[in-house]
Amino acid sequence: METGKHLEPGEGWGEGGEDWARLQTLLELVRREQQTELSPERREQIRTRVLERLERHEARRRRRRAIVRVASTVLLAGLVLTLVIRSRAG
Repeated sequence: METGKHLEPGEGWGEGGEDWARLQTLLELVRREQQTELSPERREQIRTRVLERLERHEARRRRRRAIVRVASTVLLAGLVLTLVIRSRAG
């Protein structure tokens, strides 16, 4: 029995062909549903939502980078200040 798009009847599908016909009908319905096109309105909704998520992600990323920049500056200033104080004391 092949597991691709083509299935062979007979193996484990019951005595009659009814089970096989029902399965084939269901498979065709699933294939048709997967091929349906989205309406332009739905595409626009999806595109808008994706762009909004990207913008939120970018804003979060910018905030995190700003926090890292500030923290790095504070640490660097603290290190320089510590070195200046030690050099004057010693």
